[in-house]
Amino acid sequence: MRIAVANNKGGAGKTTAIAHLAEALAARGRRVLAVDLDPQANLSRRLGYGEAELADMVTAAEVVAANQKGCAVDAVVGCRWSGPSVDDLATRIDLVPARYDLEARVAEAGQLGSHERLDLGLSGVAEDYDVVLLDCPPSLGHLTQLGLAAADTAVLVLRPEYDHLQGAIRVRDFIATYRRHLGRPDLAVSGVIINEHDRRRGLHAWHTDSVTEAFGDLVWSPPIPSRAVLAEAIDAAQPLRARGAPARPLIEIFSTLADQLEVRTDAVA
Repeated sequence: MRIAVANNKGGAGKTTAIAHLAEALAARGRRVLAVDLDPQANLSRRLGYGEAELADMVTAAEVVAANQKGCAVDAVVGCRWSGPSVDDLATRIDLVPARYDLEARVAEAGQLGSHERLDLGLSGVAEDYDVVLLDCPPSLGHLTQLGLAAADTAVLVLRPEYDHLQGAIRVRDFIATYRRHLGRPDLAVSGVIINEHDRRRGLHAWHTDSVTEAFGDLVWSPPIPSRAVLAEAIDAAQPLRARGAPARPLIEIFSTLADQLEVRTDAVA
């Protein structure tokens, strides 16, 4: 199952959701491929690859440029998380990394069939995994369209704030309007994840209700709370399991979200 994770608003936490959903899925024995489609390469860093290393690697930019069936196999690398509590699960997570020059692929947007290039590159490669998570940049442009055209379904991530909600709505409406043009006539949103929820803030409670009004039963529960230990894991490019006891409540939350991901995407398959 290929899942595009998106929001038209930056800072929503898409990369955070992908990294720790991958962790939760791997912990239950699933094989996960994470595909970084953001030139900022934040997902690549969080799975262990720095800018200097990425400079000499085959990345999503080369996959899209090659426009060949199955060429993504040349870009697949293993997750570099390490430690006594994470070595085993890291072996079940692979990555197609990105770097800043992925932005150059935007110039190909006007070429006939260019939106199909990632889908073609993943053909025969994605099938080796239980779940493929596509990290789309915060736009509705060519790079996001590559992700949507390669996906079976979409999951939206947002913070419970007005601009993030509007960004998620724009993605939902874009999919509904243009999915046939992307070669995915059945593509739809199958889940919405609320990130960085702070129950102490009345604004967050109010906008959580707004998210439910906009997306109904597509909203997964529980929301991901705003916690220092999550920010520490993000900054250190570590899985939550490497942060010890303080991370256990978040580990449980991501496990519950992974349950919903599997149930919802099984219904799509």
